[in-house]
Amino acid sequence: MSRSHLILALKIIFTFGLLYGVLTYVDLGQVWQRILAVNPWWLLAAWLCLVVGYVLCGLRWAWIAQGLAIEVSRTRKIRLYFLGMFASLFLPSTIGGDVVRGILLAKGEGRTKMGVRAAASVILDRANGMYALVALITVSMLMFSWPAAWWWSWVTLVVAMWVGMLLYPWLHARLPEKLAVLKQLPLHKSGFQHMWWRSLPVSLLFQMMIVQAHVFLGLAVGLDMNWAAFSMMVGLVALVATLPISLNGFGVREAGYVGFAVYFGASADAATAMAALWVIVLSIAALPGAWVLWRLGGIKGLRSN
Repeated sequence: MSRSHLILALKIIFTFGLLYGVLTYVDLGQVWQRILAVNPWWLLAAWLCLVVGYVLCGLRWAWIAQGLAIEVSRTRKIRLYFLGMFASLFLPSTIGGDVVRGILLAKGEGRTKMGVRAAASVILDRANGMYALVALITVSMLMFSWPAAWWWSWVTLVVAMWVGMLLYPWLHARLPEKLAVLKQLPLHKSGFQHMWWRSLPVSLLFQMMIVQAHVFLGLAVGLDMNWAAFSMMVGLVALVATLPISLNGFGVREAGYVGFAVYFGASADAATAMAALWVIVLSIAALPGAWVLWRLGGIKGLRSN
């Protein structure tokens, strides 16, 4: 068995192990009853939050790419962002959503030798969103009491992140020549810095809309938690779900939601029902990416690119 197949097998085992643990912990009858009783208007509200959020992310990516001197229309970047979300959810694991949008961004007339900048735009887009997510989690944590060691460890991490971000333009201009590929990126220049800081409020708004989408789904299934608790649950689970330990975050997300719901004194059954509805809403919101994929010639067209 090759290394890639072994990693995939481990991810599958871990994903289904977590899902099995969740399903044996909760009352599936109660979960199903909560789903059947859902008012569809809550689903629509959550879907709208997610779609608008994806559009905002496409705009954020466009600004960051512009700061890297990649000139592509914002409409195209938004379409590619939806394609990336669709690829992450529905396409084979060998076709990652971020890889798809990075490669397609690098292709086109007048964009030769843009591979490094296109890849950097995707990574920096993710990093921008992560900074906003950590900021939102930190503010939400202030609403609760935590063990001192846990709290100060988190604050130290956050401060280190922000100090590193503030110092990086100075460090980037002084990178050694052996890092010439990275040094060629204009991360220290005012044009990129303007776009980076301009994108942070958009990232924060996106993260808040994702939390609000979960709040709507929580209201639909009777998950009784306040907004700050939802923010911590969604944010911390999202951070863990980005680790390459499961299939597109499945299993990690569901187990995390149940764990946080129990921690905050809410219903594990309701959290499981919300997690199931989130997958449905997430899938529907990503469907515009299917149209973009069709325009590109399907999976065969993606592989040829």
